[in-house]
Formats: sequence, C-alpha cells, structure tokens
Amino acid sequence: MRLDVALFGLRLYKSRSQATDAIQAGHVHLNGAPAKPSREVHPGDRVTLTTHAGTRTLEIVDLPRGSLSKERAQALLRPMTEN
Repeated sequence: MRLDVALFGLRLYKSRSQATDAIQAGHVHLNGAPAKPSREVHPGDRVTLTTHAGTRTLEIVDLPRGSLSKERAQALLRPMTEN
C-alpha cells in the first residue's frame, strides 16, 4: 500500500491530499528516512510525523482494509514515542 493512502486510511490525515502534502514537505519519515507518497509501506514499518505539536513515531501493526473509524484505525498503530 502506498504511504499516502496508508496515512489517510490510518486516519493520521483527514485526506489523501493532506497526507501527500505533508510527505512532500518533509514532515513524514518512513523507517527514519524521508519518503515519497508512492513509497510502499508494510506492517512493521515505522512512520515519524512532525507537526506544530511535536514529533511522534508510530509502528504500523497492520494496514487498513477499507474505511475504518478513527478508533479502529488507531488499533493498527503502536506508539513508539509521544511528542
């Protein structure tokens, strides 16, 4: 699954275009390295998000299949760091 699609499906961004913009602006790293929106992600990958509120790293436990509620999507992520 593409990184931008995964970030949207995991409800980390409100739209795929917001996820794409964040990735292109350098606010998203995959496994410690800058990534492109089309980069493939897999369970076990670590995503680091940088926002005005701080930086957090999440491990992808599983990829979303279909549309999920925010609560169900969060169950597919394991926090590695908090702000």
